[in-house]
Order: sequence, then structure tokens, then C-alpha cells
Amino acid sequence: MKNSILIITSSIDTTIDLLISRHSFEFSIYRLNIDELEKYDISYTNYSFEIKSQEYTVSDIHSIYFRKIFLPSLSNYDKKYHNFMLKDIYSFIIGFADGFDGKVLNRPSNVKKTENKVYQLFIADKLNLLMPNSVISNDKKYVNSCVENGQWIVKPLASANINQSKKVMTNILADRVANIEFCPVYAQDYVSKDYELRVTVINNHFYTAKILSNKTDWRNDDNVKYELIETPDRVLSECTKFLEYCDLNFGAFDYLVKDGEYYFLECNPNGQWMWLEEMLDLDISHKIMEYLSC
Repeated sequence: MKNSILIITSSIDTTIDLLISRHSFEFSIYRLNIDELEKYDISYTNYSFEIKSQEYTVSDIHSIYFRKIFLPSLSNYDKKYHNFMLKDIYSFIIGFADGFDGKVLNRPSNVKKTENKVYQLFIADKLNLLMPNSVISNDKKYVNSCVENGQWIVKPLASANINQSKKVMTNILADRVANIEFCPVYAQDYVSKDYELRVTVINNHFYTAKILSNKTDWRNDDNVKYELIETPDRVLSECTKFLEYCDLNFGAFDYLVKDGEYYFLECNPNGQWMWLEEMLDLDISHKIMEYLSC
């Protein structure tokens, strides 16, 4: 009998659309779209658990794949209750995923902690990772005294999503900063790269792509090129230590390479990977399902 895998996600998650289409014949997959919560009946007690939908009923879950979720719009409810309702929905789902006894890729509490860029600076220091000089501050005088325009970049401190379709990208700092009292700035010394690396790790399986782009943020480059390479020993060691420290079994790491030096930029504990699988004909999705089914 196949072990049941629950994927907690949203209805617009095209990565999961593809994963299910490719692997549902081999694995027993159940999908829970949090933005469509009204389509499910979910019950937890101190001794049982059950999810019902039009497509399935399941009470024996082997593992959970926790993806990026979007909460319901609640447009049919009084706005004054929205904040309260969304917090309860979030607690309802996160509590189950965090407390689940089986495998969870990755537990929401570990994802939330690791996504924090301030926390990542502490980890990088503790693990002796080479990074560009960095400053995170809401003190404009301090930032302007440290940062030289045209020689530093600014990047999102938290989530890069403004909404479901628009993201904040990394850019070169062109002007002195102002009005950052309630919007802390994350700035890094601009390192003229030879190339970048995206290192996707699932349960100690490494997929390392060399990224060639002339743009500050390669996601803005229509001419970007990708090449699968062997993971450099130092990068493999650093990523392994980082994931162990954060109690993660999946991570998408970004590195910048200059003159043979590997500069750690960040780790996304719930990063996108399907574009890489598609571009380089990889088996990341199968490795994820293998991990969850064992």
C-alpha cells in the first residue's frame, strides 16, 4: 500500500500542478489548497485527524510537503473580522504541520525562522561563511555613512512578494536612503561576479546550477544561461552545515562566485525549483517524493 503524502499549498501553485501530474501514478498524493479552505472539512482531535473534500477522504497521513501558501480572501465576511479569521486559519494549519509526528518538508516554524535575513546573517557568522559586507538598519544616517551609491546593492529583507504576481528584486543602490524608520534596508557590498550558483538540496542530494547573467538580479535577464555542474566541495560542506543547523531537509541556496571565491548570499528554505528541473531536465521532484514516501 502506498504511503499517503499531503501537500499543503494553494490553488495557484503551478509547481505542484506539475509534480502531481508527473508522480500521482507512483505516489499517493493528497492536495490541500489553503486559499480554498471552504472546500475541505478538516478535523483534529487529541486522538484523530481527518480531511474530507469532493475528491478524497484521508485520515492516515504518512508525510507532509509544506509549500508556499496563500490565505483565503474572506470577501464574503465583514472586514472587521478578517484579521482575526486569517490568524486563526494560519494557526489551524501551521499548528498541524509543525506538530505532525511524521516527516514534514519543511516544518513551517523552521521555514519562518530561516527565511529571516537577519537570522541568516547570524548563521553565516557562526558557520564562518564568506559573504559580501552587509548592513541591515533603519538608521538612515548609519546606512548612508556605510554605503557608497553605485557600489552597494539593496535587497528584500523579508518576503520578496508584494502580491501574488509582483516581486521586489535586488537592485544597485542609486541614491542615498531616506524614510527607512519603518522600512529597514538590507544592503550589501556590490561584488562584480563571474557567475552565480543556485544550489538545490533535498535530503543530501545536491543539484548545482551555474548561472551566467550580466544583470544584478538574474531573474530580470531574458538571456540568462544555466549549466548543471558538480557541487564545489566548500559549497557542499557549507550547505550541509547550514541545513543541519536549521533542522531542514530542503534548501535553495544562492552563491556569487568571483575569482574562485564563493560568496554565500542566502538560503530559501522553501525556494522554487521546478524551473530548474524543467530547464536542465533534472529529477528534483522525484527526489522530493521519494523522501516523503519513505
